[in-house]
Amino acid sequence: MLRPASDSKCPLCGGTGDHDFTGRDLMYDRPETYDYHQCSSCGLLYQHPLPSLETIATFYPDDYSIYRTPDASERRYSARIKARLYLKHGYRHLPIPLVQRLLSLLFPPFCPPIDFVPGGRALDIGCGNGQLLHKLSDLGWQCEGVEFNAKAVEICRSNGLKVFHGELEAAAFPDHSFDLVTAHHLIEHVRDPDRLLAEISRVLKPGGRLWLRTPNSRALGRNWFGSFWFPNETPRHLFLFSQENLDRAARRHGLRALYMTTIVKEKHVLKSMDYKLGNKGKPMKKRRPYKWLAKLYIPLAKLSGRGDELFAIYEKSAPAVRTGSS
Repeated sequence: MLRPASDSKCPLCGGTGDHDFTGRDLMYDRPETYDYHQCSSCGLLYQHPLPSLETIATFYPDDYSIYRTPDASERRYSARIKARLYLKHGYRHLPIPLVQRLLSLLFPPFCPPIDFVPGGRALDIGCGNGQLLHKLSDLGWQCEGVEFNAKAVEICRSNGLKVFHGELEAAAFPDHSFDLVTAHHLIEHVRDPDRLLAEISRVLKPGGRLWLRTPNSRALGRNWFGSFWFPNETPRHLFLFSQENLDRAARRHGLRALYMTTIVKEKHVLKSMDYKLGNKGKPMKKRRPYKWLAKLYIPLAKLSGRGDELFAIYEKSAPAVRTGSS
């Protein structure tokens, strides 16, 4: 008997999708379930059917974690990270003491490898409470943000940040407006990631950089925990990308990968344990034995290259120079 053709089409490449897992909103303990399919062509995981924009808005209550005023410590990078940026990425205008420079050389921290552009303009899309905008402003960037949640926009504006309320396309920035665009845990939330990448490419200057961060669909933790994996964040995450399909989508819009790595976080394992075991009491992050167990996951994920998050930096290609007579 022939198997009926699937009505599930990948929103990224148009390939055929099949059911991968069913999950529910474990963060807010809601009973509704959501199906996720995987594309047989590019491997993208996507919610099927995709919800409407009106439905997506209901996934984000006002107590969602990023809709709170950031603490003072969250508004700037640490002294060690600043020292690393000073030494490696051209932030020579920062007043970094010699001892911090030495410590950064001896014990280099992980930091975003983004070169400074004097007078550079930066845009953070899906800026939430403005935490990253504060950090970039503190480094010397001229910053703007885009955010769809009204409460988050209010928090940003009350703290002196310039933020557009709505979607990126609605902001209607001129072509080639920004030297740096950051999309920190955004692309998995939007209904049309290909269209988002096209708009990002449009507003970036030639040679400008995109800093993109998103969960890794091929993470070791997802293999271990399945539908209980914390970064699934059903239903707010409409998509889960791998390095390969993310890179392919970016290249379609003239964005060339300069840097790609995976990031491992202990909290992802601990929260996944809470979900898997149905823990409603003391969270695993406050239980010492489980914290030590989670630490074992970190080297396993790092050595296998299957960390929880993808962290990529893309550069917009400069237009080709035509030679010869017309």
